[in-house]
Amino acid sequence: MSTLKVRGIRHDLDTTDAISIASDGTVTFNNTINAKAGAGAVETASKTGTVTPNMSLYQNYVWTLTGNLLLGNPTTESVGQSGFFVFIQDGTGSRTLSLSSEYKTAGGAGITLSTTAGAIDVVPYIVSASGSILLGTPQLAFA
Repeated sequence: MSTLKVRGIRHDLDTTDAISIASDGTVTFNNTINAKAGAGAVETASKTGTVTPNMSLYQNYVWTLTGNLLLGNPTTESVGQSGFFVFIQDGTGSRTLSLSSEYKTAGGAGITLSTTAGAIDVVPYIVSASGSILLGTPQLAFA
């Protein structure tokens, strides 16, 4: 017998979901189960180019920038979801961040990251509506 342990994932079932467990331990789900990012689920990776965060899997993102980054519009966000982006400049530095249309900043100013090699910047976010992600004031140049 095998045991599957899942952490940091919440699933929602309603009364129309049918779950059956066979005598051999096989579990069958007869309807779709919607998984949401668990509290604190973090994606840690190196990124460049257009990157679309998977907000159904992760709440927070720690990305080392290896080139300029365009933050793509997600399709997996949930209203009320919040978290943060940590952008780390690689050893070269001078990497920039551009935003797709669903990201909103105060006054429409965009986000300017620190450009020093190894600089660490933190940008909070909250999903205010489907297709609207509010980015908070960046905290720059952590040392």
